[in-house]
Order: sequence, then C-alpha cells, then structure tokens
Amino acid sequence: MSDFFRFLIPGIADGSVYALAALGLVLTFKTSGVFNFAHGALAAASAYMFYEFRVEQGLPWPLAFLISLLLVGVLGGLLLERLGSLLSSAPVVSVVVATVGLLVLLQSLCTAVYGASTLQFAEYLPQSGFTAAGINVTIGDIMLTVLSLGSAGVLFYLFGSTRTGKAMTAVVDDPNLLSLQATNPASVRRYAWVLGTSFASISGMLLAPSLGISVAGLVLLVIAAYGAAAIGLFDSLPLTVLGGVGIGIGINYLPQFTGSSDSIVIQQIPSNLPFLVLFAVLCIVPARKFKQRGVRNARRFRPIKTYSRPLTAGGMALGLACLVVLPFVIADSDITQYSSALGYVIIFASLGLLTWTSGQISLCHLGFAAIGATTTGKALNEGVPWFLAILLGGLVTIPAGAAVAIPAIRLSGIYVAVATFGFGILLQTIFYPSFLMFGLNNLVTVPRPEIVGIDFTGDRGYYYLALIVTVLVCALVLVVRQCRLGTLLRALSDSPDALDAHGTNTTVTRVLVFCIASFIAGIGGGVLAGVPESASGAAGGTYDFTFSLIIVAVLGFCGRRPVLSPFIAAAVFQVIKIYPPFNDPTVLKYQGVAFGLIAIGVAVAPALKGFATGQRGNERDGRSPVGERMEAVGPTLPVQPSARRRSGDGAGTRAGRALQDTGSRR
Repeated sequence: MSDFFRFLIPGIADGSVYALAALGLVLTFKTSGVFNFAHGALAAASAYMFYEFRVEQGLPWPLAFLISLLLVGVLGGLLLERLGSLLSSAPVVSVVVATVGLLVLLQSLCTAVYGASTLQFAEYLPQSGFTAAGINVTIGDIMLTVLSLGSAGVLFYLFGSTRTGKAMTAVVDDPNLLSLQATNPASVRRYAWVLGTSFASISGMLLAPSLGISVAGLVLLVIAAYGAAAIGLFDSLPLTVLGGVGIGIGINYLPQFTGSSDSIVIQQIPSNLPFLVLFAVLCIVPARKFKQRGVRNARRFRPIKTYSRPLTAGGMALGLACLVVLPFVIADSDITQYSSALGYVIIFASLGLLTWTSGQISLCHLGFAAIGATTTGKALNEGVPWFLAILLGGLVTIPAGAAVAIPAIRLSGIYVAVATFGFGILLQTIFYPSFLMFGLNNLVTVPRPEIVGIDFTGDRGYYYLALIVTVLVCALVLVVRQCRLGTLLRALSDSPDALDAHGTNTTVTRVLVFCIASFIAGIGGGVLAGVPESASGAAGGTYDFTFSLIIVAVLGFCGRRPVLSPFIAAAVFQVIKIYPPFNDPTVLKYQGVAFGLIAIGVAVAPALKGFATGQRGNERDGRSPVGERMEAVGPTLPVQPSARRRSGDGAGTRAGRALQDTGSRR
C-alpha cells in the first residue's frame, strides 16, 4: 500500500493533464458533434508558441502562457468554430478528412519552423513543496490538480445550471430551434469551441516541460486523453476527469508489476493503458450509452455516376496498357516508386470498398497492411512460394479485421472511427515489437521471388509482378461490387435499418466487409514490403498509425470510384513527390500545409456550395427519393395509396429497391 501512495501524487498530476485535454475534446464533441482529431496538434502548436515567447523572446512565463492561450485557444477556437459549423452536417468521412487535414497542416507548419528534433523546456511551475508520509508534493502538482478539478466543476455547473450551457448542448441537434428561443447558435458554438481549444492549449503548455516539445510526442500524449474521454462516454465531464486521473495513476503504478516480465506485450501495457481503456470501453459498454451528436442533420453522399460498360471497359484497357509500357518510359531509378504506388493502390482499393461502398470507416488500415507484410516476409523466409505467401498474408489479417468489426457492429458514426484508431495504436505499440510481427529489431525481410524460371528480383520485374497482383485485386473489388454482396453493402451504407427490415443480418454484413477489406489490405502490405525487400515497424515508418489517418484523407479528396480513385490516391500519396515542383526542398518542407488545406477545402466544399445556393447543402438527404420525384411532378399531384406503400416499405430507398427479393424470402 505504501508503494501505491508513492505513485499516487505523480499519477494524479499526470492524470490531471490527461483530464484537461480530454475535457476540451469532450466539450467540442458534446456541443458541435465534431470529433476533432487535430486536438493534439492544437496542444503542440500552443507548446511551440509558449516556447517562442518564453525562451526565444524571454518573456515571463505567465505572460508567455497568456499570449499563447489567446493565440491558440481563443483565436484558434474562433477559426475552428467556422470549420465546425461547416462540418456539423457532414458525413463522418468528411469530418475525419477535415480534422486530419488540420492535424497534418499544424504538424507540418510546426516542424517546418522549429525542426523535427525535440525542444527541451525547463520546468516553470513551482517545484517547492512539502513531504507527507514520505511522499513529495510540489506546488506545481497541486496547481495541476486544482486546475483540472476546478475546470470540471465549472463546466459541470455551466452545463447543468446555466442557460448558456444548456444552449451549448442543444445547438448541435437543432440550431434553428435554438434560434427561436432568442439565442444565437453561432455565439453558442463560439463559446464552446473557444473553451475546448483553450483546454487543448493549456494541456500542451503543461506537458511541455516533462516531455519536451515535439509534434509527434505531444500529439500522441493528447491522443492518450481519448481513453479518459471514453470513460466519460464522450459526454460526462466529471467521469472524464475521474477517468483521466485514474489512467494517470495506472500509468505510474503498473510498471512495478509489468517491468519484470519477459513478455514485450506485458511490458508495454502501462504506457498503452489509455488506448486499452479506449478500445475496451467502445467494445463493452452498451451502445445506447453513446449519444449520437447531430445525426439527424447529417448529409449523405450522392451515388457516384455510372458509365456505360463499353466506355468503362475501354478506359480500363487503355489504363492497363499505359501501366504495362510505363517502365519503358520512366527513368529506371523511378520504377521502385511506381511499384510502391501499386502496393498503395491495393490498400486504397480495400479502404474504398469499406468506406465508399459499405459506409464503414477504418483508421487502422495500415495496421492491416503491416500484418500482411510481416506474415508474407516470415512465410517467404520459410520457403513458401511467393503467391502463396502473399495469400497467407491476406488470410492472417482477416481475424484482425473481424476484431475491428466488433465496435462497428455495436456502434456507428464517429465512434467506429475512434475505436479503429485506438486499435491501430494498440497494434503498433504492443504487437509490432512482438515476435508475432516485426520483433525487437523492428524489421522483417521480404525477399523478391523467382517464379517458374522468371526473375522478378529486379526493379522492372517486380513492378510487373506487383501490377499482376494489383489487377487481380481490382478485379476482385469489381466482382464484389457487382455481385449480391455489393448490393447489400451499398444498401448498408444507404440505410442499415431498411436493410435489417428486409431480413438481412447487418451484423454479418459488417463483419464480412471488414474481413474482406482487411484481407485485401494484407495483400497490399505484402506487395508494398517487397519493394524495399523489408518491412519495418519503426515509429514514423511506412506502417505508422498516423499514416492510417492520412490515407483516409487522401482517398477522401480523390473521389469515390472503386478503381480509378485508388490509382489517383496512390499517385498523389506516393508518386508526384518525385517530380518538379513537388520535389523542391521548399515544397517538400511545406507539403503538409498544402495537403491540409486541400483536405479541409474538399471536406467543407459541399457545405460551402449549399450556403452559396441558399440551401443547407446539395448532398443533404432529409427527403426521400420518392418525395423528390413527387415534387418534380408537381405539388398538386394526389398521392395514390400504392405510392404511399412504396415509400413506406422502403421501396423508394436504395436498400428497399435492392432487397425486395430478400424480404420475400423471409
């Protein structure tokens, strides 16, 4: 027990910082419906601002603290309120694209200005204090705890007892109704966003002395606050604070039990406790406990335009011909870049099948690719033929896809995105270093093959081998889309309730699409690892969890075509950076800023277009297709009973039209 109390005080201090970061995250989500994946980047930006004014300019720390808070917390909150209002009715994918774009933008800007190395920062809070029962208690620890508990108390009072707090809760669901109560929804959103970003700013400045200032470190630590937010069910502020403090105590106390273990997995448990808590809560707590914010205002994507089969077949044939002759046109030194792009085409095709076809989302997709890469490498090193090794890489990934499908079965919307993101972090921090994947050396060799006397070990030969696999995978994706399963997946995206009403088991459908997507991503990981003939699980490497966020954003602004969009996304992600002007050092330095601006612009474009035309948004789906057709015919046309039956039984929706035969069989 004495050991426990020895870790209690530092645990409470660390947990208080987690709680502050989580309070800001919960506050913005609770009042806007937007889950801000850039929350950690805001904390990092504030820490860099604090460093600039405190160290570079020599200002007293209270003044530097206040200026940084005003610039990032207040001014940043006002700017983000505008972004949040545009995203309030956006689909989940658009929210992820925009906030990830902001994350990349801030990361790139901070790194470009201050460099990638960690900046050391001296402790500025008072370190004097007292000793009680052998435990050192500093004034700084007391200040952190009082600030965290006091903030929670003030916010609890604000939401429970004031008109402004209640308006903050109401604005996300029905701003028009709120405006009828003589309350300006825009002002309410501004208050909420300023408070939320201010908490992110404060947490970044408080973490700076103990961690040093680096974008990656601060972003990961604030992401750890997601665990505290999960304990509060992304809604309860007191539970969020208790969760943050509990996680802080656990991180400080558990190493005395896990540190002596020979298992690398067990040794990693304390530092990954927040992510374990996050994934466990989202998998165990009843779905009804998680409130869906602003879902009735959400737009849906319009179906993609289809072309005639001759035109589509001709375009594919022309594209394939170009890919076949490509190695003879480009420089030999560039062939490996295109081979890597083909691996990413497979991964993007897998992600597109999951996101655009079925309406699900995965923020751990490169984790699936890492499982496929390591399995392929280990199989090849044991003498397994190349094609069989690639197939094994995909098959071994399927259980991981099924595990990730668990929260997708129970939850919906942004909660699935958060759960898959947490799974990706756990996979990297716990399983990457284990013998199951990359091992302690963080490296698995993936040799290139020689098949039936044909040498594919050269760069050009491996390019054609990767092209063969890519074509086969694209054919598989098209077959899935065209068969009955594809119809079910599109219906799942359009209306899960209607699909379920027609007798289809939506749980099985969700699990199936995650398994197929993970299988394809595993194959893509094996192909990708063959380019450098190795796969590394090092932080910041090819399979880093942050890139799982980025590829979702890249695919988000490259369209929703099942085959064309993955090729465009792979070219944007992997190829264009080797050609002018994108290979210019200045452009490379700020490429993340440009990427972030494009991602944000694409995500909010539908809302901007809707405001420009005086509508809520052209992609809004508040009316049924039957109702829109009735309006096109004329407002005075009487509604026949048969028409009412069609709109009521789901025949007017994509799910109803596709699944009438399923309903009859039931």
